Amino acid sequence: MSDHDHINRRDFIVTTAGVASGASALAGGAIAPALAQTTPPLPSGIDEHSPLAQYWQKPVAELVGRVDLNAHVPELSNESVKERHRIYCFLLMALIHRFWNGNKRGPLGVYPYRADQKVPGQDSQAKFFRYRGDMVKDEDQFRVNWDRYLGHNIACIAVDGNGEVIDFDFNHNDFFRSSTEHAESRMVRRLFSLADVFDNWRTGEPIPGKSRAFSLQDVTLYTSLESCAQCSGVMSLGRVRQVVYLQYDPGTYRVGNIMFNLAGRDPADQSTLSPIPIAGSAVDVRQFNDLNASYEKFKKTILDAKSQNNSDRAFFIPPDGAPADFAPSITSFLCTDDAFAIFSAGANELKNMELKFPAERNPTKQMSWTNQQCLDHARRFFDYADVEGFRGSPHKQ
Repeated sequence: MSDHDHINRRDFIVTTAGVASGASALAGGAIAPALAQTTPPLPSGIDEHSPLAQYWQKPVAELVGRVDLNAHVPELSNESVKERHRIYCFLLMALIHRFWNGNKRGPLGVYPYRADQKVPGQDSQAKFFRYRGDMVKDEDQFRVNWDRYLGHNIACIAVDGNGEVIDFDFNHNDFFRSSTEHAESRMVRRLFSLADVFDNWRTGEPIPGKSRAFSLQDVTLYTSLESCAQCSGVMSLGRVRQVVYLQYDPGTYRVGNIMFNLAGRDPADQSTLSPIPIAGSAVDVRQFNDLNASYEKFKKTILDAKSQNNSDRAFFIPPDGAPADFAPSITSFLCTDDAFAIFSAGANELKNMELKFPAERNPTKQMSWTNQQCLDHARRFFDYADVEGFRGSPHKQ
């Protein structure tokens, strides 16, 4: 090969890089639209006019991250409506505070984040401690202080169209040795039964050809934790109108938002086919942000302790020498003193609440109770549950 024909390696690399760069730029302009056009078509069986079809080519953020409350719950712009919702949010927190039980790993051992829940009178230098179960304020011979862990500190209440509390229930996964005994699904099943037994609760307008229990379209559920796929599905089947929740659950992946956005409304009566998910922050419940921030702090602390193998900062240290529990689950957080203090603050809000709109009624139900009647009823309901409730039991006042 002659010197004239010899290719300089450096010149070759520079030249090739330039050509490749230009080709990529040209290809980018041609390929991008082509990729955009390769979005798969709707599968068979999906109506092209359904909400799912409308979201088919949109980013997941539009499906998951936003529920237009202004469009679907316009009454929330009314401060008296927010006040009304807060009454029931605080009642829910008061019930959870009253029936608090943090003995997720049993009453014996060490819970580093439950120092304030120890049974009084123990030696502070003891190696292991006994912790309180059901938080009865004034124990007596007629009440049982339950050490047994019946279920997580997660609960919900159901409120009818008037503003009357129909019932309340807790998560009972541990009691039934099941992962499906969530508070909301238990509550909906009970509502179907109660609606056929008692007829004064306003669960929804009668539907021709259906039993009175068929629809719960005038029912609002207030739940302490964002609903999972199971509970969202059960509430959808029951046509529950809306659900107000007091804390995000990272494990639910905003499934309530997804289901609501995809379900739309029944064209026959315009009722929602999935409950409208409303975060506590939307009705100015300040404990909503407190719970979320405290959980994130708890999770970080537990994960840091696990990475350092520091059992003194684990969630639980067993008395039998078994490995410490470093799981940063939200149900563990809902056993801690920090969580208990936040629910205690909510319970105090119910006790000390002074209404700004006592005479206002729900603007969507002009015959409903006033906010003052709702507050008085919520306080009476708590007094009833304090004695008779036992973490959710069928009742009729």
